[in-house]
Amino acid sequence: MANIYKVAVGIFVALVLTAVVVYFWACPAKERPESLETPSIMTPPPEPSPTPSLAEQLSARLSGVTLATSDAAVRELVEGASSHPQLAKWLVNEDLVRRFVASVDNIAEGRSPRQHLDFMQPTTPFRILDRRGTFYMNPASYHRYDLAAQVLDSLDTAGAVALYRELRPLIDEAYREISPPGSDFEDRMLEAIDHLLAVEAPTGDIELEERTVATFAYADEHLESLSDAQRHLLRTGPDNVRRIQEKLQEFREALLLTV
Repeated sequence: MANIYKVAVGIFVALVLTAVVVYFWACPAKERPESLETPSIMTPPPEPSPTPSLAEQLSARLSGVTLATSDAAVRELVEGASSHPQLAKWLVNEDLVRRFVASVDNIAEGRSPRQHLDFMQPTTPFRILDRRGTFYMNPASYHRYDLAAQVLDSLDTAGAVALYRELRPLIDEAYREISPPGSDFEDRMLEAIDHLLAVEAPTGDIELEERTVATFAYADEHLESLSDAQRHLLRTGPDNVRRIQEKLQEFREALLLTV
C-alpha cells in the first residue's frame, strides 16, 4: 500500500509540474499576467521523523517480545529454519540474541567467540600426531567439528536471511549495548563473514610446534599469524572450512540482495 501511495503522489506531482511548464512556455509573453507577482513562500523545514520504538518495529509474530524475553520466540522461529535435531539442543541456552551479536562482534575483531558459544564446544579431545618428535595436526581432530558444520549447512539460506530480517530490531537493540554510537550491526556482520572467508585452508600435513606442555602452535608462521577466530576455523579441517565458507558466502550474497 505504501508503494502504491508513493507512485500516486509521484504521478500527481509530475502532472502538476507538467501543467505549469506547458502554461508558461506555450502561452505568448504578452498573455502572461504582468502585474501578478509570485509571493515568496517560506517552506518550514521538515520535522525529524521519530525513531520507531522496538514494539513498533517488531513483526506480528514477535508482538510483545522484548530483548529480555526473546529466547522462547527465537527458539520457535530458528527451529523452523533447520530440521537438524542438534539445533534444538543448542537453543536451550539463554540470551540467544545477545550471544549471537557478541559472537559476530568478536569474529569481526578477530577474537574467538568461544565464551559465547561454549555450548558448541566439542566433547572429544584435541589430538595430534607425533612422528619421531615432529608434531602434526591429527586429521581425526577435524571430525570434532563435523556436527557444527552439518548444522550450519542444514540451514535454509533464504529462510535464515528472512529470519534475520525479522529479528533485526532485537539484534540492533542488543548491538547498541556493546557498540559505539552510530555503528551498524549489518556492516559488522559482513566484516565478520569476510574475515572468515579470507581463510584459505591448507591441505596435507600441518606441522605444529609445542610451546608448553600440551599447548601447540602452527609451525607455519603465516597460519600462526592469523587471528584467533581464523585459527579456530582452521581447526575444523579443510572439508569443514569449505562447507562453512560456502554457507557463509551464500548467506552474504542473499543478505546483500535483500537490502
